Amino acid sequence: MAIKGFEILLWFLIIPLAAGNLPVFETGKEKDWFVRMADALICGYVLLFAVFELLALPLIFTRQSFAVLKYSYEILACVLALAGVIFAWKNKKNRADGAERKKSLSRKKIPAAMWLAFLLVAIQMGAYVFGMATDLDDAFYVATATTTLETNGMFTYDAYTGMLASYLPARYVFAPFPILLAFYSDMVHMHAVVAHTVEPVFFLLISYLVYWKIGRKLFDKDDRKVGLFLLFLVLIQMFSYYSVYTQGTFLSIRIWQGKALLASFVLPAIFLQAKECMETNRMCGAWVTLFLMMTSACLVSGMGIMLAPIMLGLMTLLYAVKDRNWGNIKRAVICCLPNVICAAAYVIIR
Repeated sequence: MAIKGFEILLWFLIIPLAAGNLPVFETGKEKDWFVRMADALICGYVLLFAVFELLALPLIFTRQSFAVLKYSYEILACVLALAGVIFAWKNKKNRADGAERKKSLSRKKIPAAMWLAFLLVAIQMGAYVFGMATDLDDAFYVATATTTLETNGMFTYDAYTGMLASYLPARYVFAPFPILLAFYSDMVHMHAVVAHTVEPVFFLLISYLVYWKIGRKLFDKDDRKVGLFLLFLVLIQMFSYYSVYTQGTFLSIRIWQGKALLASFVLPAIFLQAKECMETNRMCGAWVTLFLMMTSACLVSGMGIMLAPIMLGLMTLLYAVKDRNWGNIKRAVICCLPNVICAAAYVIIR
């Protein structure tokens, strides 16, 4: 049990956190250590998702075995994490700054609303761990992951019938999120049930970290207002199960599905990052992060291939008209290239 616990923390927390410290993400520029950690975790997941998408698609279309993808991605993820650790070590703060940071933390009071929001988020996490919910989409997502593990093939067998597939499923092949589930299951030596009990805890965490950062952006880092924002947002999410299609349902009950992760994490992250790129006119790192987020949208769901560029395109046009600055359009187009390529390939094989 202890070994499984370590493996879970390694692949869902430690490796993404380490990979998110790479210099391209500029997380080291933030003075607040908690914000740096949140940025690193979000960027780490985005990077690893994007790398998996770029690595998986060629291997799937060339009919390679799952083992080839598994070992290739495992090595790449570890290399990225190691590079992130080395960079963070070289740029760590000196002891005096560390002591100063501890003093500032002791003086900083966290508002009651923020504590209550944290408690409600913890309850949602506990609901996933101790009250596993199943869904009709398990018939494809979990079955595909299980079939991948058992046959060592990717989309080679029909998840519904178990029969040998004669063609690649165009609707799902460009968003191989179930294959990533199979990878995680293999790494932590558990059945694909990790989709219901392990993945949601960490996916819920990174989703609320994005919402918290959006609150800081909207309310100019006022902790009291951000705490109230987060509290009301959590309450709305928890009491929005009036339909199986609401965003709160996706977040609180089925976040392990790619389309739910798209709605709960990837699209809000793209919104926040695009806002940062447009308003601050930042170059390089911020736009690279946005490019990786757009690639991640392709991984988690076929809907992300279209919804992400539509949202980014609208935001880019609005800011271009507002600021009379058309230079960001070409950068936004470059960020949309993975989505455009996947959409064009879908039309061709369809």
